[in-house]
Amino acid sequence: MAKEKPKTENKIERRVIAVVDMEMRVERAEDDKPTKLVGYAAKFDSLSEDLGGWFERIRPGAFANALEVSDTRALVNHNPDNLLGRTKSGTLTLAEDDIGLRYTVQLPDTQLGRDIAESVTRGDISGNSFAFTVDTDEWHMEDEVGIREIVSVAELFDVGPVTYPAYPDTTVAARSHTEWRENKTKSSKVKAVYTDPKLIDATQELMAEQYEEQLEEQKDKQPEPISAERQRQIKRAYDKAGRIIDRNKKKDD
Repeated sequence: MAKEKPKTENKIERRVIAVVDMEMRVERAEDDKPTKLVGYAAKFDSLSEDLGGWFERIRPGAFANALEVSDTRALVNHNPDNLLGRTKSGTLTLAEDDIGLRYTVQLPDTQLGRDIAESVTRGDISGNSFAFTVDTDEWHMEDEVGIREIVSVAELFDVGPVTYPAYPDTTVAARSHTEWRENKTKSSKVKAVYTDPKLIDATQELMAEQYEEQLEEQKDKQPEPISAERQRQIKRAYDKAGRIIDRNKKKDD
């Protein structure tokens, strides 16, 4: 039975960043009416918090492909009921710069738009977040710690402010980390087997003994006579092959 392809939603990951050293502001009109929310959903070349024994870094340009194919929403707390803007409608603009992934939302003239603007201005909102799936990532060690580098994001589902910069959803990445560690451990064991002089000598001795035993067994064996039935089968096979060859020759002629 064919293995069912995993659903996209099972691969979605979320990351949250605080705005301690990141821009997050509300732009207002002359009448002090809030018009835009500007912030960063992700920061390039910056190590994340500890994600469970490993850390993460996003390479510059990682969102380039995703920005071309994604219809991204600006949501509050990843809640689709709290919609602030959307790239397809032009009310959400996303762009990569030297810092990271920058977003600009044209705030709706709704209670939600006014409330989020006031919360950001007061400093009550202290984080930004984004939901995404990964196209390409790479793992390596730095100072004996596992580092995951996100090379390319496949799809960017939503960005926006969050009330709690809580521990991010890293279930998918954790599985990737586990697979990488397991493969790394297996590779180390194989390398040890093929480089340990004691194991090499022992393996060579065992192979030599097995070879000698096989030679002795071959000496004691006598070739079994071919039965009459087997001889007839062989003859029929040769005759059939001969007829096929003759037919092919006639076609060529």
